[in-house]
Amino acid sequence: MVIKNKLIQQTVLLLAVLSVTDLFAENSKAYINGSIHTFDENLTVADSILVKDGIIQRVGSQADVLDNTDESTEIINLQGRMMMPSFHDAHAHPIWNGMDFLQCSVFDLLSINAIQERIRDCLEEDHVKTSGWVIGAGLNAGLFPAANPNKSLFDEVSKDIPIYIEMSDGHNALVNTKALELAGINKETKDPFKGIIERDPVTGEPSGTLREPSAMNLVADVLPTETPELRLNGLLYAQSLASSFGITSMIDAAVNEAYLISFRELAERGELNLRVTACIEYGRQHYVQEFSGFEDIYKRRSEFEHARINSNCVKIFIDGVLEGQTGAILEPYLDSGSYGQLYFTQDELNNAIASFDANGTQVMTHAIGDRAVRSVLDAYQHAIETNGISNNKHHISHLQLIHEDDIPRFSELNISANFQAAWALPDEWITEINIPELGIERVNRMYPIRSIHDAGGTIVGGSDWAVTTMNPLIAIETAVTRQDPSNRVEGTLNEKERMDLTEMLKAYTINAAEVMHQGDLTGSIEVGKFADLIILERNLYEIPLMEVGEVRVIETVLEGTTVFRID
Repeated sequence: MVIKNKLIQQTVLLLAVLSVTDLFAENSKAYINGSIHTFDENLTVADSILVKDGIIQRVGSQADVLDNTDESTEIINLQGRMMMPSFHDAHAHPIWNGMDFLQCSVFDLLSINAIQERIRDCLEEDHVKTSGWVIGAGLNAGLFPAANPNKSLFDEVSKDIPIYIEMSDGHNALVNTKALELAGINKETKDPFKGIIERDPVTGEPSGTLREPSAMNLVADVLPTETPELRLNGLLYAQSLASSFGITSMIDAAVNEAYLISFRELAERGELNLRVTACIEYGRQHYVQEFSGFEDIYKRRSEFEHARINSNCVKIFIDGVLEGQTGAILEPYLDSGSYGQLYFTQDELNNAIASFDANGTQVMTHAIGDRAVRSVLDAYQHAIETNGISNNKHHISHLQLIHEDDIPRFSELNISANFQAAWALPDEWITEINIPELGIERVNRMYPIRSIHDAGGTIVGGSDWAVTTMNPLIAIETAVTRQDPSNRVEGTLNEKERMDLTEMLKAYTINAAEVMHQGDLTGSIEVGKFADLIILERNLYEIPLMEVGEVRVIETVLEGTTVFRID
C-alpha cells in the first residue's frame, strides 16, 4: 500500500485548479473532433457532443452536433484527444487526510533518515510551534519488521516535543516517549478494547506502536483539537487534488458531524466541486466519530443533504488490517497463531445491517481478511432474507483476501466489490509483511479483482486516499498489469487477476456512479446526463498498458464548467 507520486500530485496541483465561483460557464458548448468514449451500455465512441446548461444534449457525429449549434455556442476542437466521463473515487478520506497534508506529512518517504529529517523540518513549522505537537501521517509500515517500528525512531528527533504520526494504512500510529508520557501510557496500561499497545518483549514497556483506533486514541485524545478552519482547508486541498486527477464524484468513507458541516459549508458557498456520498462512521472503533455520537447524527443526517451531498450512508469497519494482525482471517497467522479480530459478533452485525437496510440506508463496509469478508457477506445475506431485495447498493471495500467459496456471492447478493487496485502489486507490504505472516499461497490469492468480475460481480474503484495515490489512472494501470507503475519494485502479483482496461475504466465511471446512486445523472456520456467530463492528453487505447498511469488529465469539467485545466 505504498503511496506513489505524491510529489507529482502536489506539482500538478499547482499548475491549474479552478474554482466554480471563479468561472463563467458558457450556456452552450460543442466539443468536436475528438475520440469520445461514452461508456454507455454499448461502449459507443463518438467524435462530438453538445452541452447546454451543463447537460449533454447530443452525442454523435461532428456534422450532427454542429447542425444543432447557434452563434452563441462555444466550439471546442478536441484535436483528436480522448474525452470520457470524469472519474468517481468510491473510497477516499478527503478531510481526514487532507488535514494530514497540511501538518507533518511523511507520505512516500522510504528511508529512516528521510523520515527523521522531515520530522526535524516539521519542528520548525508554524503548526508545531503553535500547537506544541508534531502531528502527521504517512509512515510506511513496510519499512519495519512485522510493521512494528519503535519509539526510538522519533526519540532521536525530539525527546521534548511530543510526536504522533499515523502509519499510511490509518490503522496504526507511532509515537515518541514524550507523547506516551502525556497520554499516561506506561507498562501498567492495559490494551484497550480491540486495540494493541505494542511492548518491549523484555521490559514490557510500551514500544511506541499503537494498533487500531482504541489504542491510537489514547494519544489522539490529548492532541490539540482540530479546528474548523483546518478541516475546511484540508477538504479544499483534497478537492483541488481530485480535480487535477479528473475526479468529480467521491465517497468519503468515514465522516463525523464536523466533516458533514465542512461539506455543507463548502456546498452552500457554491465551492464544492465534488459530488459527495458521505458515509457516517458506525460502531465502536471511532476512527473519526466521537464517542456516543452516531445515533444523533444518523437521525439528523438529512440536515446535511445538498444537491451535491448524499449523507444517507453508513460506514462499518468489520476488521483491522493484516499488518499488525488485526485483520480477521479464516486460517491463523503463521507466526502467532492468531486469527485477527472482528469488531462485531455475527448477531450484532446482522442486526445492524438489516436495520440500516430496512431504513433504506446504504451500508459501506471495510473488510480486509477473508473471515471479515465472509462475516459481512453473511450479514448482507441476512438483510436480504429479513427485508427482501433492496436497491440500497451496499458494497465492501478493500477485499485483500477472499475465500474462493465467497467469490460468487458478490454477484448472487448484488454486493459491489470496491477495490483499491493500487495496492495490487508486490511491494514491501506484500514481501516483508504479508508473505512472512500468511505464506505465499494466501498472498497468491490477494486482491482477486478478475475472479469476482468473471463470477459476475460488479467492480468499483476507489483510492482509500491517502493510503495510496488518488490518481485513478495509476490504480487502473496497476489493475491491468499487477505491477508497480513507478518501476520501484519488480515482479507481478497474481498475474491471473489482471483486469481488462475497459472494465477498470468502467469501475471508476459508470459502475461507481451506480454505487453512488447517481448512475442516471452521471458516469457516462449520454443525452440528459450532466456534462461531467475529462479530456486526456493521450488516448488510453492507443498506448501500452504500462504507460496508462503516466497520462495526464488536461481538463476536468463538472456540469459543463471547467474546474481544472492545464494550459
